[in-house]
Amino acid sequence: MTSRLSDHTVTPLLIALSAGAAALLWPPLALLALATLGARVLMRGEVRIDFEQMAGPIVAALIVGAFVGLAGAIGVLFVWRMVADTTWSVAEAKRLAMAAGRPAETRFKALAHAWATPLYGVTIVAFTAPHMIAGLPLDLPHVPYYVPLAAVVLAAGAFFDWGLRRAADWRLGELAAAPAAHLLTHHIVFVLAFGLMIDVSAGVVMLLAWRLAHAAPFARVFRPALPAPNA
Repeated sequence: MTSRLSDHTVTPLLIALSAGAAALLWPPLALLALATLGARVLMRGEVRIDFEQMAGPIVAALIVGAFVGLAGAIGVLFVWRMVADTTWSVAEAKRLAMAAGRPAETRFKALAHAWATPLYGVTIVAFTAPHMIAGLPLDLPHVPYYVPLAAVVLAAGAFFDWGLRRAADWRLGELAAAPAAHLLTHHIVFVLAFGLMIDVSAGVVMLLAWRLAHAAPFARVFRPALPAPNA
């Protein structure tokens, strides 16, 4: 169980943190890391591109870009990726909870906290906009300081409530480790990527690396296959 948690939580988190640090110190190295992770995903042959799902955000970006320029279009795509990545992470938490026999942890109320930190990330990016991402301008409608302040209070409260519930489960010996560990790394990634980092480009790199590391786990690379029983 510990090894499996390491493969699905610790390793992707370390990869994301490393990619974010590389983006701050030497951006070409971060791009190389993302290209390597992307190549691993392609080599697995499990890539499925949903063009219908992409059509809406692309059309929205084109419309916004026609009225307010490229920076607004990039802002639309940024918010879309935040929503898409959060949706994926929540779905992964649901899958892990069902596999652990905890259907109550798949309900919206139990997972509402997972949306709080991405919401805080979007508000802080909007408050500090405009930004540059890989040489491209990013702009969001400016929000006053009390909007990210309210968002961080909401996120902290939701995370604290979730943490207390998981602590109670642990004391009772009923903690589902896999979904809890995934959600903990979820909060760490979103807070570090957009809640604390000044460079939004590094945050985007961190989030992309986290997703790609989940899509192409490194367990098969670093751990040799077990010999057959009759070998």
